[in-house]
Amino acid sequence: MKQKRRLASRVGATVMALLLTAAVGCTDGATSNTSTAAQTVKLTLWGAADDQTMLREMVDSFQQAHPDKTYDITLRVTGEDVAKDEALKDIDAAADVFSIGHDQLGALVEAGAVYENTKYADDIQNSQSENALLAAQYNGKYYGYPYSIDTYFLYYDKSKLSADDVKSLEGILAKKQDDGVAKLGYDLSDGYFAAAFFFTNGCTLFGDKGDDKTQVDFNNAQGVQVGNYIAGLKEKGVVNIDSDTAGTQFKSGKLAAMVSGPWKSASYQEYLGDNYGVAVLPTVRFDKEDKAMVPFSGLKMYVVNAKTDAPLEAMALANYLTNEENQLKRFNDRALLPTNKAVAANPDVTDDPTVAVILEQVKTARVMPALPQMSNFWDPTAAFAKDAFDGKISAGDMQSKLDKLVSDIKG
Repeated sequence: MKQKRRLASRVGATVMALLLTAAVGCTDGATSNTSTAAQTVKLTLWGAADDQTMLREMVDSFQQAHPDKTYDITLRVTGEDVAKDEALKDIDAAADVFSIGHDQLGALVEAGAVYENTKYADDIQNSQSENALLAAQYNGKYYGYPYSIDTYFLYYDKSKLSADDVKSLEGILAKKQDDGVAKLGYDLSDGYFAAAFFFTNGCTLFGDKGDDKTQVDFNNAQGVQVGNYIAGLKEKGVVNIDSDTAGTQFKSGKLAAMVSGPWKSASYQEYLGDNYGVAVLPTVRFDKEDKAMVPFSGLKMYVVNAKTDAPLEAMALANYLTNEENQLKRFNDRALLPTNKAVAANPDVTDDPTVAVILEQVKTARVMPALPQMSNFWDPTAAFAKDAFDGKISAGDMQSKLDKLVSDIKG
């Protein structure tokens, strides 16, 4: 899957104006340690460049909330997309607390790089959504401190489709459009999006909970149905385009709908204006049954370095950065969607129609597995879906191609 979709900061439509772009100066090379001065705790925190101003404010608030100790907390720019790789280069030199995409958790735990959440697991269990709880665990133990979630959903042009049309994929594809107007854009060259068809028809990736590396059933009877379904989409009016191309098409009036994520909401709203529409993903009909579409969801979370010299203080910081108050601040400052149940129900969050759709969609989304074997998933799945869509896989060859796909994913 493309890094920008898994790991980049997602920006909601109506809160774009609140985006903070100021950067905070950072001290490079600071390592995790507790100073020799009594009760002075030195910690290093990694975060994305766009988060630095917000993180400094959160860190200052954390220090005020813990007056019993003097904290010296250094911020450094290291985004979620590279944090795992940077940490594994030299875990002793990595930050005490750093942010990751949740699908990196398994590799970090397997490498002995992450400190188990031994102090705040109850807080997480009591406050976080079900998907966040799944993402924060590995092998039955809590490691992560989740703070943001995203998934993908449907954007549409209200001058070309009605709210009833977009309830089902068949409804979208049945609606007559003007010449040169594509009925639906869908990035079938990206496993992140292609996986939804398999999940919708009951297939699983690494078992029901995503934690069994031996269980992938995309090649069962339901998977064959999926492959044949994808193979018929082009002639029905679907185009295989990415989210950026879809924006250009929306702007020129050449696209009726697109499946994408919250990171495109601001630009799509600009292009469509009063015709901007959003909805949960449409149902898909398999074997005469309309099934709710099941997308992937991804989360961002903090983890604590297993080699930190101050584990209690590092856990306290990670927990504080992801508490209810700061998840609401993240939404207001950076338009990051909350994993905290109370914040997700806050009217300040749900009043935005795009955000409301996303929060509804994540209820049925499938959390990306955090197993290291996920690295085997993206390219083979994308290649299969693209070949099927392009008509390069015949019905007679579908089973063997899916068998090969499953073999590649399992490694």
